[in-house]
Amino acid sequence: MRSTARRSDQVITSQYVTPQGICDPEQAKAIAKKLFDLYDRDRNGIIDGPEVSPMLVDAYRGMSKAFNPTQADVDTFVQVLDVNRDGKITYQDVENYALRILAGIQPLPSYSIQLPPQRQYNRMVEERLEVARRLFKKFDVTQCGFLTRNEVPGLLRETYKQLNIEFEPTPQDVQAWMDMTDTDCDGKVALQDFEQSIIRSLQEQGISLY
Repeated sequence: MRSTARRSDQVITSQYVTPQGICDPEQAKAIAKKLFDLYDRDRNGIIDGPEVSPMLVDAYRGMSKAFNPTQADVDTFVQVLDVNRDGKITYQDVENYALRILAGIQPLPSYSIQLPPQRQYNRMVEERLEVARRLFKKFDVTQCGFLTRNEVPGLLRETYKQLNIEFEPTPQDVQAWMDMTDTDCDGKVALQDFEQSIIRSLQEQGISLY
């Protein structure tokens, strides 16, 4: 059975997967388990609301794009995986999807996902993000594309310095910043992580992004 896919600026449509797939069923199940364990952060056996958003952020990060999903984006993503339409993503949902997409063991029902348009942040937000990018580049001393715990104190000092505040971060300050910014808990902060923390901070302050 052949695979067909059509992509425009806004819509992705998929009808079938090939019976051969790109890996065997056991490998697909192993991948599903890793994904589920990664995003089921409260270990309640369900990926729900707050846990879905990081999945979308990471998916766009894999395409080198920063993305701040709305509730509508989250709802659409849940609909794709939530086969029994109970509003929750279970391990079985993730495994079934992985088997279909990766192992190609059965036809994938047709679906259409409306991709959210990429909106431009307003000038003030873009200026904040540009400052963040410069700071990130300055303190990414190894030029590896990530900030590690050892590089965070310098970043925090410089951030406060720009506010005319003298600040010497403690290990607790560094840990709190890592907890807030390192969304995938891998001990490293990518530029997209840093940008998303800026966006969340602005939203919490009630500042309009667009």
